[in-house]
Amino acid sequence: MNDLMTKSFTNYVDLKKEAMKDLDLEAGHNNVEMSSSTTHMHTDLGLFLEEAEKVKQEMGSVRDILGRLQQANEESKSLHKSEALQSLRSRINADIMTVLKKTRTIRSQLEDMDRANAANRRLSAYKEGTPIYRTRIAVTNGLRKKLKELMMDFQGLRQRMMTEYKETVGRRYFTVTGEHPDEEVIEKIISNGDGNGGEEFLGKAIQEHGRGKPAGAASDILRHGCDGGGSGRADG
Repeated sequence: MNDLMTKSFTNYVDLKKEAMKDLDLEAGHNNVEMSSSTTHMHTDLGLFLEEAEKVKQEMGSVRDILGRLQQANEESKSLHKSEALQSLRSRINADIMTVLKKTRTIRSQLEDMDRANAANRRLSAYKEGTPIYRTRIAVTNGLRKKLKELMMDFQGLRQRMMTEYKETVGRRYFTVTGEHPDEEVIEKIISNGDGNGGEEFLGKAIQEHGRGKPAGAASDILRHGCDGGGSGRADG
């Protein structure tokens, strides 16, 4: 168990066996009859590792959503219809909210595990340095490290998606208007989209442009939308 703190725990069943093996060895060295106590600790550690497994599975669920977000981001680059893009952006936003909710839950679960570890440490059988204590701390720290890595991946993906989406909005704006938008215009288009990235605005701009309106129609729609409270809507 000396290298327990540095192990990557992927099999909690083996980890439990190792901890209980060390516990039995310590009991034998102390020549103490601990059958009843050991059984209780065996059960306690089993419950703890079951909780840890639930946390790990929840992290796996978040990882799956990140993969879905990456796939949706790539898909958005090949879509051109406003309705399809708006639907995709809604799905992306929903997945982002799910990730945030799940990671908050995971963080809360880890805090509960910390509190349980601190409470157990006051008991002689689970005090600092014992196999059970080392196992619980190592597992909790390992899960916390994995959560940190997961959040870094999420933030990186989210930033990349926003950067690429701004580029997409800029290209679509240029296609409609023949004008290259600056950063402020792109930000307004996205914010005026009521959470859907300005797809409604861009769609209306395309419609107006298709009716023979001047290339500045999109700019006019944007300006009127901002003057009207930022709804991104304009009277037909």
